[in-house]
Amino acid sequence: MNSIQLIGRLTKDPQVSSINVNGASKKVAKYILAVERKSSDGVDYIPCSVIDKGANWAENNIKKGTRIGVVGSLRINLYEKNGFTVYKPEIIVSEQYFA
Repeated sequence: MNSIQLIGRLTKDPQVSSINVNGASKKVAKYILAVERKSSDGVDYIPCSVIDKGANWAENNIKKGTRIGVVGSLRINLYEKNGFTVYKPEIIVSEQYFA
């Protein structure tokens, strides 16, 4: 099972754009969620993406500093850079709410 739940604050306003999915234009919102570690020894910055209705909600309701909870799945994107494989984690958000 690939499921993740996080609570944190946005580091900046969501970046909203459009993508083409099966010939239809869909809105996508991307943001970075700053999540405190349980042991209080730092913060992790987690990239998040949400599509369609969730992107509309993000665009209209959240901004830098807003504390939200997200539920989604972890995706690891791979690409090559200078001969090395780079692993880029991202949360694909299915639910988001004020926390």
